[in-house]
Amino acid sequence: MSEKNFSRGRPSSPGEDERRVRSVRSFLGLILCVLGLLLAMGGILEVFVGGAASASNISVGAIGAMLGIVGYFMGVRKLAIATVIISLAVIFFGLAASQGIIPGFENYDRDLPDEEPAAQG
Repeated sequence: MSEKNFSRGRPSSPGEDERRVRSVRSFLGLILCVLGLLLAMGGILEVFVGGAASASNISVGAIGAMLGIVGYFMGVRKLAIATVIISLAVIFFGLAASQGIIPGFENYDRDLPDEEPAAQG
């Protein structure tokens, strides 16, 4: 006896099941890539609105890149590549802004005191 897969009252073929799984994977990959792009755009906005870059920009960019990589393996190739590239750009932009390389942004981790503490004497 052969078993049949019934979906909504009609038998489904193995090819139809494979297409359904592929479309669900693509949809989930699309959601992950869009979420990664939103995180990357939020990281860029944080630099511009906050006035100075912070370590959270690097974290946001890394999470966005990770979501893009997962989206790539789920089948959304072009959008995933764009997500990874934009997320890496956010990481480099955040690092450059934090070091004071980009004009208009304060460097937040290079503040030195006016007088060296060991020179007082």
